Amino acid sequence: EHVEAIRVHGLHISGFGGDRLQQIVIETDIGAIKRADLVLVQCKATSTAKVAESLRPIAASGAVFVSFQNGLGNEEILSEILGAENVLGGLTSMAGAKLGPGHIRDFDRSPSYIGELKGGLSERAQKIAKRLTNAGLETFASNDIQAAIWKKLLGNITMSAVSGLTNLTGAQILQRSDLKAVCYNALDEALSIAHAHGILLNRDDVIHGLQRMTAPGGTGDNKSSLCLDILKKRPSEIEFIYGTPLKLAEEAGLAVPTIEVLYALVKGVETHYA
Repeated sequence: EHVEAIRVHGLHISGFGGDRLQQIVIETDIGAIKRADLVLVQCKATSTAKVAESLRPIAASGAVFVSFQNGLGNEEILSEILGAENVLGGLTSMAGAKLGPGHIRDFDRSPSYIGELKGGLSERAQKIAKRLTNAGLETFASNDIQAAIWKKLLGNITMSAVSGLTNLTGAQILQRSDLKAVCYNALDEALSIAHAHGILLNRDDVIHGLQRMTAPGGTGDNKSSLCLDILKKRPSEIEFIYGTPLKLAEEAGLAVPTIEVLYALVKGVETHYA
């Protein structure tokens, strides 16, 4: 219904940038796309493997794939199926929400980052970042995209489950001292996991990024994607956002009780799905 509305009437966009109608070409059959220079992979992590399999023909045409997804493990899945040499990591915190068939809300603009999974600045990453920036989507090539991916992961660990379990936006959560305390406990535990695995993120930098993402009037007015999954009673990305970090914590011998509780509570909620 959403796709057909866009096909017939165009995409109705509200929010950031004003109310507007954008005519775009839209397809649901990947087979209809014979080649591409750049593919932004933005599906749920639970669908990454299936989507990657369907993208094999486009990979053969020389496409570069950038994962703008939640959690850990997406880039590895894409690399295994599409070839590691064809995959870049990405970080974006821009948010949108579907308001109805053919109608979305655009929340804000913030910089995005792309980079080689093995690290270092490459010419192709810089070229792609420049093209996206010139198109109005400010993007930077990163020489350590793994750290950027972890930075977004920490934001998700901090906010996603709490948003899902309370049905509150990021801005609303941080206005409550009790929920903020839970979130910051999860943040500190997630930082300990990152540090144990050589991702040496600075706490103040992570909190600054979190505050920017949860400020009222922008992305902070959005509920987490995990929250929207729970509301629609569909499988969430809990294993990619919380499950994999929990395994890494166990490997490092770390105690992360807040993350364990958030994971268990979301898994409990998911048992009620039909």
